[in-house]
Amino acid sequence: MKQGTTIGYVGSSGAATGPHLHYEYRVNGIHKNPRTVSLPDAAPIPEGYLAEFRSHSADLLARLDRAGDAGVGVVATN
Repeated sequence: MKQGTTIGYVGSSGAATGPHLHYEYRVNGIHKNPRTVSLPDAAPIPEGYLAEFRSHSADLLARLDRAGDAGVGVVATN
């Protein structure tokens, strides 16, 4: 996956009763169940980066909360 790769679309289509997110998970082009696929373990964020991570994530979570209150979604482009 690279920056700028489309990972989903939001909208109404087919028999949808309202806007929704269509999500697919593929491994080598084959559809997989994202709930059962084996994923590699991830190491915790190093202590030296934790404060920066919490600061940045708090801002992003606040933006999502505001967007949810307005009934719209936010997509970061940077």
